[in-house]
Amino acid sequence: MSFSDRLLIALQKAGIQRHGAGAWLAKQTGTTVKAANKWLNGESQPRREKVHTISIATGVRTEWLEYGMGEMQTTQEENKQDNHLNLGHIDAWDSDTPLNPNEVEIPFFSEIELSAGNGFNNVLDIATQKLRFNVSTLNKAGVSSDTVACCKVNGDSMEPILPNGSTVGLDISQTKIQDGKMYAIEHGGMLRVKYLYRLPFNGLRIRSANPDHHDEELSGESALDVRVIGRVFWYSVLL
Repeated sequence: MSFSDRLLIALQKAGIQRHGAGAWLAKQTGTTVKAANKWLNGESQPRREKVHTISIATGVRTEWLEYGMGEMQTTQEENKQDNHLNLGHIDAWDSDTPLNPNEVEIPFFSEIELSAGNGFNNVLDIATQKLRFNVSTLNKAGVSSDTVACCKVNGDSMEPILPNGSTVGLDISQTKIQDGKMYAIEHGGMLRVKYLYRLPFNGLRIRSANPDHHDEELSGESALDVRVIGRVFWYSVLL
């Protein structure tokens, strides 16, 4: 089978109808409907990171979807292994446990803290908790521990990519919007994690991964109320 054949099978398994599949794929991967339809028609194939995103959303193995290798569906054990890879190396620890030489503590904040922090100048200043990361995880992502924070995702707007309760890692040095990338934003005193797109005249499109949530398009004046906190470079999903 070709990639487009496997993609259609994966979509069918996930209950996604062929009509409208391009729009659904575009939302999941942060790409255009035109590009997604090319994948469906066999005219092109997405990059590996987008294949991985589609595989998570449809519940099939990335290797099967991309290359036709192995079984189509992930096993329970593979899900556990994939989750461990997303998290990096995790050890039990508390506030009294000394840092290992290859570990750093990263500020962690929640929506409640952000909502109460109107007027803050530095998102790191409002974090009241810490998470521990291996330095190698940050190096692999090309980010500095000095510009990293973590936050929790609440609600279903980013499902199935980020279920409720997921934790995301943010590079707060990256606040310039690249179309289709995922960012944490402060909007109306609330923390939101969304795909962002620039629009003409300084407008902004805010997109959810969940196809049940419609895009929000803000005009230049309204877009000024949105503050980009940082780009999402890592996420943890507990199954």
